[in-house]
Amino acid sequence: MTLPPPRDVARWLWTWRQIILLGILTCGAYGLVLYGFGIIAGPIQQDEGWSSAAVNAAFMGSYLLGAAASLVSGRVLDALGPRPVLWTGLIVGTIFLMAASYSENIWLFIVFWTIGGAVTIAGLFYNVTMPIAARLFPRRQTAAMTVLVTTGGFSSVIFMPLTGLFTDEFGWRWAVRILLVVAAAISLPAVLSVRRLPPIPPPEPSESPGVGPRRDQHGFSGVGDALRSREVQVMLAMVIASSFGLGALLNHFVPASTAAGMSITAAGALTGLRGFLSIPGRALIGPMSSLLGLRPALGVGYGVMLLGTLALLAAGPIFWIYLSAIIAGLVWGQTMPLQGLIASDVFGLRRLGTLMALQTAMGNVALAIGPFAAGVLLGLVDDNYRPVLVAIAGVNALTLALLILMARIHRKPLAQLAASLIAGRRAPQKREYDPG
Repeated sequence: MTLPPPRDVARWLWTWRQIILLGILTCGAYGLVLYGFGIIAGPIQQDEGWSSAAVNAAFMGSYLLGAAASLVSGRVLDALGPRPVLWTGLIVGTIFLMAASYSENIWLFIVFWTIGGAVTIAGLFYNVTMPIAARLFPRRQTAAMTVLVTTGGFSSVIFMPLTGLFTDEFGWRWAVRILLVVAAAISLPAVLSVRRLPPIPPPEPSESPGVGPRRDQHGFSGVGDALRSREVQVMLAMVIASSFGLGALLNHFVPASTAAGMSITAAGALTGLRGFLSIPGRALIGPMSSLLGLRPALGVGYGVMLLGTLALLAAGPIFWIYLSAIIAGLVWGQTMPLQGLIASDVFGLRRLGTLMALQTAMGNVALAIGPFAAGVLLGLVDDNYRPVLVAIAGVNALTLALLILMARIHRKPLAQLAASLIAGRRAPQKREYDPG
């Protein structure tokens, strides 16, 4: 295998520099708010004597409030561009999360972490960086999304070990402060680099009309128009179902594995492997999309996720648990970017920030509720994980069915367009004079 010449590497890095910087920013944003919190939650309970429910209330509150705040940041992104959104997410999010690290009272901790996490989620997560990437490279969105999410995929690989190391060495409070400084430092280049978005380019001649009421080639004229589109309705339902099942599976993987006979150390190691495998999974987005198309590629991901859940359900031999973790890792990194690409295709560029924020908000609420609902079901069945996994598999199957329905809705207008064009060509020409 021959390496590309340095000049080609330098040209590639220069072409994608803004997308790479946005991916690094995403690493920092997700690093503490999502991945790091799972590491520090236990030490917080031990050091402060706070209950698990109270500590995790801060995490759930940040996601629920972040879902609502994302609707605001999406509209601001479409109206004013990326600078106010990125700067607010970086500065306000850092200040409130830093304040949480100094809070001695549990209620102040919940309030500060909820606000800081919500602002970070609304201003720096994929619901913002994906629309920015799509606007920066409107003709090469698949490549841009692949670079973005592959770079951002290193977040768990980097920040989970760092969070554990700093927490062991300095305690959870100083760990949070150090990680906030690190996250701000690696996010700042993107905030300084991405100042404005280019104008929406004119549609290509081959571009087909969109689906839905009053939608032109650039997208829907507003949220109301989009929500009246059947394709959009089915897509939002699909994202909700996908997030619900994914959240339940990811948060209950370790206890389900230990219930099947695996040690907690091995189950924890598999969780790390799953996060690492999401990186090559994201790198496959471009080839899979080119080979299969966006919707079939996402369908493969949903189908494989269903198989991974069934593998965990079949766990007797430990082999099935390893297989489930490998499948979940490879597919986990693909579903969100592919959903973002399909959203860009369905929504268009005009209101992409607002509509993708709406989609992300719904997905985040489902992601927060999924683990809780699985826990409630687990309590109702006397801590037997088999009914829980059956329910998650059912949600996976529903997600796949909704994708198939959305694809059929998407193809129908194109078929109608082709039929009308063919009929137009075959229609007889009107005669100027008819002697009869």
